[in-house]
Amino acid sequence: MLPKSVVLSLVGSLLVLFTVWAGTSVLEGVVKDPNGRPVKGADVRIEAKNFSKIVKTDANGHYVADGLGVATYKATLVTPRHS
Repeated sequence: MLPKSVVLSLVGSLLVLFTVWAGTSVLEGVVKDPNGRPVKGADVRIEAKNFSKIVKTDANGHYVADGLGVATYKATLVTPRHS
């Protein structure tokens, strides 16, 4: 589990790249910690109207959601809830 301060910093570190190819889209980006190091295994929620998908980052903090229809998407870092 990540400390709350690190989690808040990670939210600001989502880098998003959006590409459209022949009617389908690719949304990709990188999640980094406050020190600029990639975060492995982070969950990133990709959302649009009537659509939601969670993808995981790889060892380099990179995530990819491909085959998406053309729409406006939001990428959000999913953080664990603490009681």
